[in-house]
Amino acid sequence: MYTPASLLYSLEVMDPRVRDILLFCAGLAVVLCAALGGFAVVRARAAGGGGGQSLAPVPTPSAVPTTPADPAQQERWMVGVATRPFTAYKMPSRSGKVLAQMPGFNSVGYPTVVLVDQTRDIGGQTWRKVWLDMRPNGTQGWVPDGPLALYPTTSKILIDLSQRRLTVYRRGGVVASFPVAVGAPGRTTPTGFFFVTQKLRPPSPSGAYGVLQLGTSAYQHAVSGFPGGGPVGIHGTNEDALIGKAISHGCVRMHNKDILQVSQLVPTGSPVVIQK
Repeated sequence: MYTPASLLYSLEVMDPRVRDILLFCAGLAVVLCAALGGFAVVRARAAGGGGGQSLAPVPTPSAVPTTPADPAQQERWMVGVATRPFTAYKMPSRSGKVLAQMPGFNSVGYPTVVLVDQTRDIGGQTWRKVWLDMRPNGTQGWVPDGPLALYPTTSKILIDLSQRRLTVYRRGGVVASFPVAVGAPGRTTPTGFFFVTQKLRPPSPSGAYGVLQLGTSAYQHAVSGFPGGGPVGIHGTNEDALIGKAISHGCVRMHNKDILQVSQLVPTGSPVVIQK
């Protein structure tokens, strides 16, 4: 059986033309899987509990123009899916300071996903400024063209903490809205501009995380000691009576039927805006 690492090694030693064809096919498969939201088993933290949990995760389009000042107001975004490990720089230059070394797959085996902010062509090299799934919240870095396969999304999640509602937008219009539970006082859900990083399917739909969890690039400031540094998830629940309350460690809880509908409407990589 091939692991991702052994497959990459095999590709390095084979004929370049054959390698390029296989890399293109593998990259296309990864992108389609992420866009459609396939699932696999993993461990993850969600609001108010721990334990076992399970995972979900086109050809490159032309360069995207620089985004407006407020990305939350856009109606279309570009998602990048890693086809191999890559380096994120603080500036669009290979001689610049390295911000982070990003893996091709995250700790649960899901392809690393980024959200593109802007694209620049500098000296014949295309660079993409992207939001990264890492602390501190909102971290951005520059990635040269090559290790990311791209696909578009017109979906966006808006979470209003004061109203305790999650609203899904497509092409700038509201398509669905749901009640949610949010972080309790002292461990409030962090606000800001984030994106969906993965989709997780719990081993038991009757557990604390319900039938599904969407991972996000948001990290909880007020809580420490959780696996993965305290990532904030949007997930189902086995306590429906708590929906509408401020009760969690920072994650956003939904009725199981609602989180399934959100997952159908929102591809991996789509923006998540959390506001007070």
